[in-house]
Amino acid sequence: MRAAVKLPRQLRPRPDGMRLHLVVKMNNGSEEAQDFALREVSDAADLLALRNELSSGSALFAYRIDPDDLARLKAFRATMLAKKNTGVKGSLTISVRPETCRTETLGEGPVLFSTYLRTSETGSYVPLTRDVDLRSLDATRDIAALIPPCA
Repeated sequence: MRAAVKLPRQLRPRPDGMRLHLVVKMNNGSEEAQDFALREVSDAADLLALRNELSSGSALFAYRIDPDDLARLKAFRATMLAKKNTGVKGSLTISVRPETCRTETLGEGPVLFSTYLRTSETGSYVPLTRDVDLRSLDATRDIAALIPPCA
């Protein structure tokens, strides 16, 4: 499993700041959620696969599940499959949660990001989110204004 994020050039992922967030909502009303750490990969093929997504003023970053979290991810999947086999069904929500810092002041206007996921089932990257504006994500606050400067 691989994940990727497209960010404005003024933003950088923070070290140890990328998470894969999985939520399973069961038809019995219960919900199980877990976060898994993602580690940046330097494989140029990962970024090359997303070259059509790159736009002027943006940068791409590719990730994989942290080896330390792989066993936990497999256990979570096995638990959910066991529940499914007993008749408890549910829906899965997958998101990539990037924590970022800024290398320079963000200008006025939208601050867009996109996230992607590649699994053995999909074979290539598929968008989870595309061009989401951090400034309009939360109606009560400007999330882009809360991004700290990079150290």
